[in-house]
Amino acid sequence: MPRKRDFYHTGLDISRSELAYMRQPNPSGAEDYVVDLNAAATGSGNLNYPFSTIAEAIAASNASIGLRENRWWARRNRIFVMGDGIEEDLTVLPEKCDIIGVGSDLVPYPRVIGHHIIALAKVGCRFINMGFIDDAVSDLFVIPAGCHGLTFIGGQMVPNVAGSTKALEITSSALVTVRGVDIVKNAGNPVAGIFAQGISLEGAAGSHQTDIDDNFIEATEGITVANTCLAYSSKVRRNTIHATALTVNDLSDLVHVISNDLISDASVALAAAANGIVCNELLASGNKISGKDTVRNADYPFVIQLTS
Repeated sequence: MPRKRDFYHTGLDISRSELAYMRQPNPSGAEDYVVDLNAAATGSGNLNYPFSTIAEAIAASNASIGLRENRWWARRNRIFVMGDGIEEDLTVLPEKCDIIGVGSDLVPYPRVIGHHIIALAKVGCRFINMGFIDDAVSDLFVIPAGCHGLTFIGGQMVPNVAGSTKALEITSSALVTVRGVDIVKNAGNPVAGIFAQGISLEGAAGSHQTDIDDNFIEATEGITVANTCLAYSSKVRRNTIHATALTVNDLSDLVHVISNDLISDASVALAAAANGIVCNELLASGNKISGKDTVRNADYPFVIQLTS
């Protein structure tokens, strides 16, 4: 079956606006790389001769950022990714680089099928408009300590059809942002194909200023923060979380939990919402929570009748 072609007849399945964006100069003055899984053979990484894997683009980007001669330490590369089913396991992140998903012919972002155990700390990596599908009963993303400034914006994370452990496990990394990401069930098996945990913050030092905002999360447990995490100035805001058990489980008592819509399949007691949410009530405001019992759209922290 022939592939759709874009308006410029390049053979790349991207829109006119996306192609125009790719042709704009990099505002940081650094390098751009292109990945297309449909390339007949890997190329040099430009629009006409793209790389065939993300790993090749990451290696090229890290090499350029690390060159002492060009002094690009404060610049930011861009990697544009095209494709509708990239089978690849990532083990390295690009430093100071944006990985940007452009058009696919089913969903408006490429989908990477695999699981990604990152071995070394790299700072300043941003994933924008990327889709990820777990190909094993495992964690989808495992991020080691020191990956400060890691960002996921938009796109989707999907578990294995038989279920997966965590969508995103992040250890001791500061200034992390997860915004506008759909962490959902596997449509092929929506009963069993669900993450055990959506987002998990692990480790101790270096977990401050994490922002988890405006996401949709379906999981057995939505967001988990370990009691060892020094998650100062961190925020969980405006998320919609549907969990089998706890929607938010902040064992650190340091995270601000603000304006979330929370749904638990477990019982949620007005006296003690341990089955629906665990967090520091003094850092919580404006949340709504529902459970399988009579609690429907209740304010959390629960309203206490004041006496005069």
